[in-house]
Amino acid sequence: MSDTFLRQWAMLRLVPRHPSKIDTTSLQQALAEEGFPTHARTIQRDLQTLSAVFPLVVDEREKPFGWSWAKDAKVMDIPGMTPPHALAFRLAESYLSELIPPSVTQYLAPHFQRAREVLRHTPLGSLKHWTEKVRILPRGLQLQPAQIDSMVQHNVYEALLTKQRFNARYQPREGQQADYEVNPIALVIRHGVTYLVATLWDYDDVKHLALHRMRQVDLLDTPSRKPDGFELDQYLASGAFGYPVSQKPLRLHARFDAGTAKHLYETPLSDDQVLKVDEDGVYLQATVTDSSELRWWLLGFGDGVEVIAPKALREEFAAIANRLARQYRR
Repeated sequence: MSDTFLRQWAMLRLVPRHPSKIDTTSLQQALAEEGFPTHARTIQRDLQTLSAVFPLVVDEREKPFGWSWAKDAKVMDIPGMTPPHALAFRLAESYLSELIPPSVTQYLAPHFQRAREVLRHTPLGSLKHWTEKVRILPRGLQLQPAQIDSMVQHNVYEALLTKQRFNARYQPREGQQADYEVNPIALVIRHGVTYLVATLWDYDDVKHLALHRMRQVDLLDTPSRKPDGFELDQYLASGAFGYPVSQKPLRLHARFDAGTAKHLYETPLSDDQVLKVDEDGVYLQATVTDSSELRWWLLGFGDGVEVIAPKALREEFAAIANRLARQYRR
């Protein structure tokens, strides 16, 4: 195999997809690092030759000229994309799109398209129809996802990816719009809402900012910062998105009717859950996070559950029951 062929093949790999581009000097350096030292003039001739065969485009608006693969150029795979690879790309496109930065998604788009083509031509009875046979459904009532401005989403994801601060105009749930300087830390998607976990200015207290409430986002040149020792998994495990009422764990005692309690045998509420059957139903003990989410979960069972302890929580539910009774007696 000739050195010219190998050099040109390496060159094709090094040219990015539009809108990114690479000039001949950068290509010359990259080729030298891969073991193909050559002259800039040779690279220019190679690019002209290759552009007659492959969808390569050149931006001549300013020097140095930049070369790219055309935005809609088909993906060239050697070896080719297999059906299992194609299935993985299709599932990623369906279920991970909200987690992938838009700047990355545009580069993956040709691979997603190629995956659809591969699966379309895969023999019947194999992986061709798998995506039509699997779904992931959220627990509970499914609400329509909150609508996010596309430019806001792009800039927030880019800031998180590149560790940049940004200025945001934000509309709180209550009150007037406010301008914040934001340090992005992480993204959490929950119940159809995308939240940015962040700090503001140089403070260390962590906030949750809903992306659909952001009206404008302007990237800054200042590097972002996050609180010392912050770990996303630990933060989530602490119940931060369960809207904690107290930092202390709660030892819940409750009685469920037999039908309501069935799912607790298969999906326990906690590692130390204890269930005991008596004549009045199923008695539960479990250590849980003291949160608003716990209260919403218990309220969802209606009269299928009775809170026994702690006393303060029982009194809280008794007051809710009394208010509901008054409402329905009107």
